[in-house]
Amino acid sequence: MRYFYAPDVHPMHQLDAEESKHMVRVLRASVGDEFLLIDGRGGRYHGTLHQLDKRQCVLQTQLIERVPAPEVELTLVIAPTKSTDRFEWMLEKAMEYGVRRIQPVWTTRSERSKEKRERWNRILVSALKQSQQLWLTELMPAMSWEEYLTLAQGPGFIAHCEVGEKQHFFEVMNPGESCWVAIGPEGDFTPDEIANAKKTGATEVSLGAQRLRTETAGLAAIQMFALAQRSPLT
Repeated sequence: MRYFYAPDVHPMHQLDAEESKHMVRVLRASVGDEFLLIDGRGGRYHGTLHQLDKRQCVLQTQLIERVPAPEVELTLVIAPTKSTDRFEWMLEKAMEYGVRRIQPVWTTRSERSKEKRERWNRILVSALKQSQQLWLTELMPAMSWEEYLTLAQGPGFIAHCEVGEKQHFFEVMNPGESCWVAIGPEGDFTPDEIANAKKTGATEVSLGAQRLRTETAGLAAIQMFALAQRSPLT
């Protein structure tokens, strides 16, 4: 059954223009057809198409289930890459993995400084529907690295390639504990940015011996966090 995104579902719910267009022109839907709606906040609804035209679709809905948010959350703090395609690919895969939150940051060596918030959110919504999850990855407004450090809460980790003693991210995170992990731009974090993170209590970590692209490093960190939550406590 097809999934549609609706952030605020009503008993007689009118889909937005984009979702209505897809239902009518792509799926060739008819009155009486059945669909599933997800609100991105844990709710799954059954919907029966009640009315349609070229501009709007109205569905009669009923709540099927509401799933609470995960108790353990990862915030991925990452510098958007110069390549738009690579960063958007990372957003899509992060949503498929079910990462709770993404915080874009601008750093000294960032080669990109333009935020495409609406487009990035559309990519996340599309991945939400494709992966049939119930919680939409929260995309935070982009900010400078320095500003983020003043707001950061909870255990934090900064992954970088500078020479020095660093433990592996997978080995130092605590299963069952929410945290944030920061991934720098193509040119990595500067020594000053690393030092400032350490002053806030962040731990320096490695993601392995290989030198990874920014988007690859982001997904590697997400996967390590997900695997840690499935590892037995020792």
